[in-house]
Amino acid sequence: MNPTKKDYCDCLSDRVLQLIVMPTEACNFRCVYCYEEFAHGRMEARVVRGVKNLLSTRAPTLDSLTLSWFGGEPLLARDIIEDILVHVQTLVKENPNLHLFSDITTNAYLLSQPLFKRLVDFGVSQYQIPLDGPAELHDRKRFLANGRGTFEKIWGNLLAMREVEKDFTIIVRLHVDKENFVTLPDLIEVYGRTFGHDPRFKLFPRRISHLGGPNDADLPVFEDKEGRRAEVALRHRAEKQRIEYIPSTRLAKICYAAHANSLVVRSDGRLNKCTVALEEPMNQVGTIEETGRLRLETPRMRGWIRGLASGSFNELECPMHGYAPGANARIGALSSNFSFTAE
Repeated sequence: MNPTKKDYCDCLSDRVLQLIVMPTEACNFRCVYCYEEFAHGRMEARVVRGVKNLLSTRAPTLDSLTLSWFGGEPLLARDIIEDILVHVQTLVKENPNLHLFSDITTNAYLLSQPLFKRLVDFGVSQYQIPLDGPAELHDRKRFLANGRGTFEKIWGNLLAMREVEKDFTIIVRLHVDKENFVTLPDLIEVYGRTFGHDPRFKLFPRRISHLGGPNDADLPVFEDKEGRRAEVALRHRAEKQRIEYIPSTRLAKICYAAHANSLVVRSDGRLNKCTVALEEPMNQVGTIEETGRLRLETPRMRGWIRGLASGSFNELECPMHGYAPGANARIGALSSNFSFTAE
């Protein structure tokens, strides 16, 4: 479906703000397809103050604030997440017209039930958690920095979340490739028996892609059309078992990076537009000061949001395409971590 007039308005409105915050760029996992370099650790204190000051300045004029937590593994710096969210809760009380939505992309290894409850209470209502198939395959692809497997711990944490009587959404992002595809129907069946009765849990089959990591040449990725067919087949499988899943109609029509009011805040204070090609020169669009002031590179910002003027499907779906030549192999349309429309 094509973007609507409202979609364009939301992307341009100064009453809407999305910050994708990286409280740390370190990670406890070493996934085989990862493209990040882990060169930066915890968010510097001056940057945390900058984020809070920015939000204090903007809150009175905002209708909608989205805080998306990303990394690295953001839960390695959960104290920073909580610090900012406590500040935001005060702003929401002071500004009753301000609507907050907060989500997190996490490997969930550290997401114990007590931490999960605390984050939900702080306002984090949506969690995107990847799995790479049954335990044996998952543990070959998503393992700890020390080489140990992670499936059992993640699955146990999912079971513990299921027992929490609160409102939230868990999106289980089921990574799909040529190696694990034949095993996924069995995993979906187990998932259905375990979580299929709970509408808070939603399955999201999504193929992996080449994102510029050191193992790209060895990844068993599907070609585009073949991968789309695999995703559709798995969604149909979920539908037959009456499992809640993310349909294609809920994928955002306009990439978050094409929004004029969306920024990625790096742990060192740099500002990006895209979460994939983090070190791409054209993806360095500015910095945040401790006062909360944003110093933006206007020509680069215009390049990322050019699709809002041109109406080009390619430029709206993935503005990196044709704009950041050094990152064309990392096209983000297949891998966007913040790609869902509101329910």
